[in-house]
Amino acid sequence: MHLTTAEEQIMKLLWKLDKAFIRDLLKEFPDPRPAPTTVITLLKRMIDKGFVSYKQYGNSREYYPIIKKGEYFSDH
Repeated sequence: MHLTTAEEQIMKLLWKLDKAFIRDLLKEFPDPRPAPTTVITLLKRMIDKGFVSYKQYGNSREYYPIIKKGEYFSDH
């Protein structure tokens, strides 16, 4: 299964950061930054595809990659 260009951009940030909250991901984007709701929607799709998971801390979610960078790019 493949990621869209936007999903792949978020995935690259998660590989770089190892794990991140939405605010951490948004800080990494160049201006103009995407809306937080856009990033959340993309992360939901990536969870459904099996690329990302998260840990719940109260109302916050810390996202992390399930697929290693090398695994993803070796499938292309």
